Amino acid sequence: MSPPSEPYEGSAATAQVTALVPEAHARNRWLEQQQALLEHLDRGLRPATTSCPDLNAVWLRLRGDWAWVVVVPAEADGSTEEMARALCDAGSRFSVYPVQLVEATDLDLDRSSQLIAQLGMSNRERGTSANGLSSSSYAPPITKTVVALDSPVANPLALAIARAADGVVLCVRRGHDRIGAVRDTIVAVGADRVLCCVLVD
Repeated sequence: MSPPSEPYEGSAATAQVTALVPEAHARNRWLEQQQALLEHLDRGLRPATTSCPDLNAVWLRLRGDWAWVVVVPAEADGSTEEMARALCDAGSRFSVYPVQLVEATDLDLDRSSQLIAQLGMSNRERGTSANGLSSSSYAPPITKTVVALDSPVANPLALAIARAADGVVLCVRRGHDRIGAVRDTIVAVGADRVLCCVLVD
């Protein structure tokens, strides 16, 4: 009777190699886990909102050492909350300082007083001390604040806040807001305080 044949070296090597390759369903599960991990990482790295080139340009137009600006509508029935939020998102991508949003709509006297006290005085006054002398310890603001405001023509309290701010961003709805209303708003806040005008479709 012949002795049992020795196992063929090639088949042993093949068996070892194939043992290292996961089965089809295990490989699919591993690929699904990897894909889920990549999607999770991608969501974490992706900005919360889509970048808007026009708003990026608006933010770059606002560069300077201002602490807070207000976004006002040209017409009394206009709303600026969405625009102010989008501008904050744009600013967060470009500013070295933190950027925050304050919604200041439906103001009453107490709320407007608190807001002015909270946000402080304008940069023109910030560079001087309490006795009116120039302050050598003045430093640029650490946080940038964008305030969504009511129409300063319709609400005198909003006008006080707009005049206390470092500047005004005027929102004009294309094909809706009247030229007269735009002019009245500019006159109310002061033409020299309007940093830029944004046309909204």
